[in-house]
Amino acid sequence: MIKISDIMTKNPITLAGTDSLAQAKALMRGNRIRHIPIVDQGLLTGLITLKDLLAAEESNLLTMNPTQRQNNEEKVRIEEFMKSNLVTVDEQTSVREAALHLSKHKLGCLPVVNRGKLVGIITDSDFVNVAINLLELADQQEMVTNDW
Repeated sequence: MIKISDIMTKNPITLAGTDSLAQAKALMRGNRIRHIPIVDQGLLTGLITLKDLLAAEESNLLTMNPTQRQNNEEKVRIEEFMKSNLVTVDEQTSVREAALHLSKHKLGCLPVVNRGKLVGIITDSDFVNVAINLLELADQQEMVTNDW
């Protein structure tokens, strides 16, 4: 059985709830990520996603000019927009079970926790990579079988 610990991103990029929307936006853009776990002293307290940032822009900042928008984003704290009621998994969860969680709850990621402390994150992109690897293995197996 393949476990989440085998494919998760360990030590993901995080922010605190008191950090700003501007910081989250810059981290997402700079690191090409769509999910940032929010932690307080290592404990997972929430999650902010690109979708959350876009919703915050749309709801609060749409009528502002770019300079006003930037200034406001620097003042608005993540905790005002983050999700705090999270579905999480632990490191021993099977990849299959985690994939079912993502599908059932229509999530883009699952924070991986150990006793409430964030230890990693698994995203829908990680599952695509697993699928690609499995397809490549199947193709290799098919070539070996056809060579006989």
